[in-house]
Amino acid sequence: MTIRGFRAVLREAPLGLLLVLALAATPQEAPERSNRHYVTIRGEIVDYYCYIEKGLTGPAHKACGMACVAGDVCMGLLTTDGALYMISVNHLRAMAPLSMGDAPDPFRTCRGWIAEKVDLSGYAMERKGQRIIEIMGVKKATGNPPAPLE
Repeated sequence: MTIRGFRAVLREAPLGLLLVLALAATPQEAPERSNRHYVTIRGEIVDYYCYIEKGLTGPAHKACGMACVAGDVCMGLLTTDGALYMISVNHLRAMAPLSMGDAPDPFRTCRGWIAEKVDLSGYAMERKGQRIIEIMGVKKATGNPPAPLE
């Protein structure tokens, strides 16, 4: 095919086809291996925005945090050692909510526990400095904290 013929194909090609061609021509890096692992972590449930923007935590921020989360601001878990994880809904629950039947939804429970100390269990992951925990269970913190993360 001549360059002139190739240019004519490009002018007539749908945008989606051009994107596929561009991606196919781009060398792909091997995906990083997942570091997903099950943990139980103690910390305070915070509204992600107000914590990142203003450092707000604790009972004095509870009403604002509840309003933010009700408006779909992300929730975070601020651990006792100062790490911050974004709390994610259980992926299977999100993809097939009816499959969970009447099982309690720990993500919804967290929405009512802003500014509370909890022991949150789930799958922790980190990529490019971003931490997330896919929630599998949550209970209010009592007694000794769970074993530290390794």
